[in-house]
Amino acid sequence: MVLVIFIRHGHSVSNQNRILSHDINNYPLTEEGQLQAKNVAKELLKLKITKIFTSPILRAYQTATIIANELGQIPIIDERLRERYLGDLNNKRFDPSDHWKIRLIKGQIEVKGLEPWESMQKRVTEFVNSVSNEEGAVIAVSHYDPIRALIGHILGLDDISAFGISLPNASITAIEVEDKKFRIHSIGSPVLSQELLNRLNRYIITINQR
Repeated sequence: MVLVIFIRHGHSVSNQNRILSHDINNYPLTEEGQLQAKNVAKELLKLKITKIFTSPILRAYQTATIIANELGQIPIIDERLRERYLGDLNNKRFDPSDHWKIRLIKGQIEVKGLEPWESMQKRVTEFVNSVSNEEGAVIAVSHYDPIRALIGHILGLDDISAFGISLPNASITAIEVEDKKFRIHSIGSPVLSQELLNRLNRYIITINQR
């Protein structure tokens, strides 16, 4: 069994300015985002983390680096965790009261080059399967849409049905993987549940007794 802890990156300049971006080197964390990363790192100290993976996008990589420093690890870049390719929307401002996804769903706009939902599901699912032989817990720092796509894959939701999933900055989404079966323990939570910690500790004790 492996527990994959998905962390959405901390609050960034792109969040602050309502800008969509898949650029690698733009839009770092704000001071608030740095603090969020430090706080979630303290929560993750409750687990025995074996590896930390991250999207190469700056805001995610900075989040992963802060977490890794607290946990005494080095983040590993994995392209499958990167932000959704946004096509024509890249570096465009958006109005949260008139969200582009709603307009897209209603057919009011067309976005060339936008990465399909199924593409995100495929790459993030492939990532999870690739770490399924790890024992204990691994961290994956990513972005709203890729994490939402994985949840959608597990629950059988399409892009429209999964639109309302809430994943705040630096939140925890915990996915247990065993025998290629996924089990969701939390979605967008600020903390790890005691039930999850107990289950993982029991598993580690079992492994050590083998």
